[in-house]
Amino acid sequence: MIDYGFNISLERICFSINQRKFFNNLSLKFSDSGITVILGPNGSGKTLLTKILKGLVKPTSGNVILNNQKIKVGYVSQNVVFLRRSVYDNLAYPMKIYGFNQEFVDNRINFLLQHFDFFEKKKLSARKLSAGNKQFLSFIRSLCVEPDLLILDEPCANLDNEFVKKIEFFLSQEKRKKKIIMVTHDLFQAKRLADEVIFMQNGRIIEQSLKQDFLTSKNKIIRSFLDGNLL
Repeated sequence: MIDYGFNISLERICFSINQRKFFNNLSLKFSDSGITVILGPNGSGKTLLTKILKGLVKPTSGNVILNNQKIKVGYVSQNVVFLRRSVYDNLAYPMKIYGFNQEFVDNRINFLLQHFDFFEKKKLSARKLSAGNKQFLSFIRSLCVEPDLLILDEPCANLDNEFVKKIEFFLSQEKRKKKIIMVTHDLFQAKRLADEVIFMQNGRIIEQSLKQDFLTSKNKIIRSFLDGNLL
């Protein structure tokens, strides 16, 4: 097992809006290593869970427990937002917030853009990129601060196969260095990447297990999902 120097869990999380309960006493401890993939039908609470983990949404009650507050977190949202600036400036912005010096900023951005074959777009307006390029740039941006934890909400949405392969290869290598929590609707992607699977429905954790145990689960809800009958 890889020791990342931290672990993360949720303790009795409740979340409601206008008396509608989305989570009710949800508790969860993520595996200490590898890639955790969160699966479930639409509306099960997957995106909300990532927002609570990132701190973008505050639960009505309960706690997100991270035993090392110094870790850096990279995050990819389904809703991609960029500043009215170049690709370079959008990548540099979170790094400057963290206080990295200009030399490190330049070196890190150039490395990532070259690594992901995106260097020629360095000076282009981020907001004028295609939907797929924006999504790919959002993934690159999540890596700028050299995060210890990656929280990814459908990072491969709108991407062609070339981009998907680049992201999946990168994640399969980087899981040796950082914890990765990833939401996907793509069962085949989950099969390729997951070490641990968390399956959600209606704001509840139906099952948390190793990938192989999940794929052979006897749970009727999960079997229905695996058979393509629960979307």
